[in-house]
Amino acid sequence: MKNIINKTISGIIEIARGMATIMKHFFREPITQEYPEVRPNLPPRTRGRLVLLTNKDGSDMCIGCKSCAKVCPCGDLIQIETSKDLETKKMEVKEFTIDIGRCIFCGNCTEICPKGALVMTDEFELADYSRESLVLDKKALTLSPEDSEKLIDKKGS
Repeated sequence: MKNIINKTISGIIEIARGMATIMKHFFREPITQEYPEVRPNLPPRTRGRLVLLTNKDGSDMCIGCKSCAKVCPCGDLIQIETSKDLETKKMEVKEFTIDIGRCIFCGNCTEICPKGALVMTDEFELADYSRESLVLDKKALTLSPEDSEKLIDKKGS
C-alpha cells in the first residue's frame, strides 16, 4: 500500500514539473520561423546549388582540367568532356554534367578548382519530382556574365 502511494505522489510531482516547463515556455517569444513565407538568414559559406561561372566576355571560366571530377568522393558524379580548339590551342569544355541528386555538397570540387569556375550558391531548394531532372548539364549550370559578376562580388565581400 505504501508503495502505491509513493508511486502516485511521484507521478503527480512529475506531472507538475512537466506542466511548469510548459507554462515557462508558454510566455516566451516563439523562435519558429514560418519558412516558405520568411526566408532563413543563411551564413555566407552555405553550400547550396553548384554553378559554373563565366568571364565578362561570356566565355567559360572552366578550363576543363577535370580536377573537380577527380576529387569528388561520389565517383562519377561530375562528367566532363573536353576537346582542343584548333585555333586557340586551348582546352574547350564541350559537356559538363553534375548529378545534384547524388551530390553530398562537400565542397571539394569548388575548393580544388584552379580558376574558381565552379562555386556553390546559397540556393538550397533543389527538390524535384524526378531523378532525371536533377542531372544538370552545362546549360543549366552556367550563369550569365552579369550573374557571375554578382556572385563573385558577393563571395569576395
